[in-house]
Amino acid sequence: MALKPVTVTQLNEYISRVLGTDPLLAAVVVKGEVSNLKYHSSGHVYFSIMDATSKISCFLNKSIAQTMTYQLEEGMDVTITGQVSVFAKNGTYSLYVKHIENEGAGALAVAFEEMKMKLLKEGLFDRKHKKPIPKFPKKIGIVTSSTGAAVEDILKILKTRNNMVDIVIFPVLVQGQFAAADISSMIDYVNENYDDIDTLIVGRGGGSADDLWAFNEEPVARSIFRSRIPIISAVGHEIDFTISDLVADLRAETPTAAAQIAVPDVRDLADSLDGLYESLYVYLTNKVMYNKLRVDNLLSEITSEVHRRIDKYSNQLENAFLVLEENNPTKILESGFSVLTDNDGKIIDSVDNILVDSHYRITVKDGFADCIITETGSDSNG
Repeated sequence: MALKPVTVTQLNEYISRVLGTDPLLAAVVVKGEVSNLKYHSSGHVYFSIMDATSKISCFLNKSIAQTMTYQLEEGMDVTITGQVSVFAKNGTYSLYVKHIENEGAGALAVAFEEMKMKLLKEGLFDRKHKKPIPKFPKKIGIVTSSTGAAVEDILKILKTRNNMVDIVIFPVLVQGQFAAADISSMIDYVNENYDDIDTLIVGRGGGSADDLWAFNEEPVARSIFRSRIPIISAVGHEIDFTISDLVADLRAETPTAAAQIAVPDVRDLADSLDGLYESLYVYLTNKVMYNKLRVDNLLSEITSEVHRRIDKYSNQLENAFLVLEENNPTKILESGFSVLTDNDGKIIDSVDNILVDSHYRITVKDGFADCIITETGSDSNG
């Protein structure tokens, strides 16, 4: 005889009753590492505990959370006493926490610190190795999951800020056992095959410490370190910190922040150019006005100097003219004097220069007379 079918709700409720009456599951003690931690606004706390291969969801009631003397943290090792229950609506089971004890740093936290110290000693975090991020890139590469929210956020910001930049997406696994190898090989691949990539954004959106762990693994760190292309690390949220952040040329708090860092905002550039144009226009206008004033002043000075010199030389010329007028031989002749010259026109100024029986010319104010000297003598009064 065939069994009568039951509804999904009936099946989930039956499983819930079975689990609820199991004495072991009613007060189970489990040890694990905190992951996917979320403090809800209601006061309840939702998280998972995990070991190397498995995890289980946990629910910590507000009333118990308020009695705790410390806050849970990602990677914390805890021992939980609780009851396994099924949520009938979706058929999932969780561990309802009744008591929780802090056992210290978890395995992931220890592994993080060990890797951090190893790479620190090798110098992978030194600032001298950091390459500058180009201010005006032409092509941006993005190494992340092709389906996650991170790539959508990055693309949205890049296109909004600067639609002139080319974007190439290099899809990789961002969590799980094979993620680190995938990310590492992709970074190497881009460096080997894309000479025109100016900046590389490597990262993913938020998640638990376990989800982000690929970005703490050594292969990824070493690929980032040897990349010739400047790399911006963009892993998780502001509070998340990974080895990739320490090795990268620049760490962005979120994928959105990485996009904002990677490209300049063309609107800001346009505003800056407008400001520069206005400043240059004012500067050149003032410069032209200043130089025009200088030219006007120089022209005025030159004009004044020219007039001063003209006046000076005019006075000198006038004085010279007066001197010439005063010493004009014709004026002497008009006073009743005459001039004796030889045949060459040379003035005879001494009797010693006169030859008897020679021809000479006597010039008076209104003409001349040629003569022959018949006799010479000295001034009896001299």
